[in-house]
Amino acid sequence: MVNNSPARPGAKNTPRRAAIASLVGTTIEWYEFFIYGLAAALVFGDLFFPGVDEHTGRLASFATLGVAFVARPLGAAIFGHFGDRLGRKTTLIATLGIMGTATGLIGALPTYDSIGIWAPILLIVLRMFQGLAVGGEWGGAVLMSVEHAPPAKVRLYGCAPQMGSPLGLILATAVMSAVATLPDEQMLSWGWRIPFLAGFVLVIVGLVIRLGVAESSQFQELKTAGETARLPIRDVFARAKKSLFIGIGLQASVNVVFYMISVYFLSYATSSLGLQRSTALLIIMIAAAVDLAALPFMAALSDKIGAHKVFLTGALFTIAAAFPFFWLLRGDQLVLTCIVVVIMMIGAHATTYSVVSSLIADQFDTKVRYSGTALSNALGGLAFSAPTPFIAEAIVGGGGGTWWPLSLMIIVAALISVVAIRVIPMTTGRGLTSDGGGTDHERLSSTPA
Repeated sequence: MVNNSPARPGAKNTPRRAAIASLVGTTIEWYEFFIYGLAAALVFGDLFFPGVDEHTGRLASFATLGVAFVARPLGAAIFGHFGDRLGRKTTLIATLGIMGTATGLIGALPTYDSIGIWAPILLIVLRMFQGLAVGGEWGGAVLMSVEHAPPAKVRLYGCAPQMGSPLGLILATAVMSAVATLPDEQMLSWGWRIPFLAGFVLVIVGLVIRLGVAESSQFQELKTAGETARLPIRDVFARAKKSLFIGIGLQASVNVVFYMISVYFLSYATSSLGLQRSTALLIIMIAAAVDLAALPFMAALSDKIGAHKVFLTGALFTIAAAFPFFWLLRGDQLVLTCIVVVIMMIGAHATTYSVVSSLIADQFDTKVRYSGTALSNALGGLAFSAPTPFIAEAIVGGGGGTWWPLSLMIIVAALISVVAIRVIPMTTGRGLTSDGGGTDHERLSSTPA
């Protein structure tokens, strides 16, 4: 569509600029989100949950990791409402500011030794604010990319905010790897704080970039015509429940694989494989770098042959690779272990994650697209991302457990995603693209909200 409304002075309504702004913003958000996960695996047990054994401390840390996923649906509901009512751009500026502030404050928190039980309580509160921000961030960032995108490149542009996830993980892992080289006493005293305090600086960079992007033309036309939904969340649950469940199901395979590697692998590698902390972090960083390079390639391929085919291929690969993945991980064969992790990230994650954003956004009408996309992502994270590290740690324990139930977790998640992608019609022409439209789109388009 053509944007006939005037843009804010200095703002540019170009697809490339919108995609870059989405990429930078989500990179910063995910950096700050992943720093917490890495710190939970490495130091939070000692700092905020002392007096328990190492395994129990990690369980407690991973439990606080899950708090953010509980908060994400609330953040999706709040920011989805304002994103569909006021606009994508304004809402994204708010989510980035909240995330940066919460992350920086975590870096300034006193530990349990200083203030006792208040330390883990404040940690949980700030983690909830991180969850609220991410709950509203991802959906809006996706829409700013896909709603600006040329019709023939929706998957590629929709991949821009997806690239922020591995890029954020690379930055988080690199920074945490640097501070992890400190002696344990310095690491536990002040080193762990540096990655979090950096959040104050990064948020300023993100805000400057986002302020230079104009509002989505599709939303602006809707707002100019006075056709925005009064209660978009209500409309999603009333008329687009099938779309919502599809969006949640599409993320099952993506989320379980990614959090198994990006978060839990660090614990598994150090406790079960006997790897050094720095070595495990390096493997994760290499895998994330390869994943980052593979994402746009898979997205561009999807624009040519169809997102359904690429996504389904990735989900089926995940099923086939679930058992070989853990079986081939070896503490005494670092090259093999690194190759296995990299292959899993490409075949099981890049294939599905590259297109899941635009596939989900395509399920919802413009009136409720922010709310529907954000809720799908948040509920998918709550169902599949949050429990993964906790359940995996509970099963495997301090190295004495067995790994095969983890492979079953991955297979079940991939099967759910296979069902979800098969439910979406191959050709509808009703949403953002012609190769995968929305299930409830026509009703939402024709029914006043």
